Amino acid sequence: MSDPHAETAHASAPRQSAHGSHATRKQYFVIFFALALLTLLEVGVAKAPGIGKHSMLLALVLLAVTKAALVGLFFMHLKWETKILQWMVLIPLVLPAIYAVVLVADAMARRT
Repeated sequence: MSDPHAETAHASAPRQSAHGSHATRKQYFVIFFALALLTLLEVGVAKAPGIGKHSMLLALVLLAVTKAALVGLFFMHLKWETKILQWMVLIPLVLPAIYAVVLVADAMARRT
């Protein structure tokens, strides 16, 4: 027969995998509330009077990127993956963003 105390001790230990530890339940709740707060900030930015269109767009994009990073790092467990896998995910996300900035800068330069 198994010892019930051993199972309880095992359940409270940090989860281990081939790639390292994963977030605890407390960390998941902290991230959940951070995502909820960021969502409320997005709604506040979108509804706030007097914010310029470009400023609003920049704020909303930055908030969305922050939320995406939190989801990727904690809920997709990228924080605990190997560096090569982290780079394999990061590079395809960053390169189109750089390309978009270059295209927007080019379009703005052609308008003047």
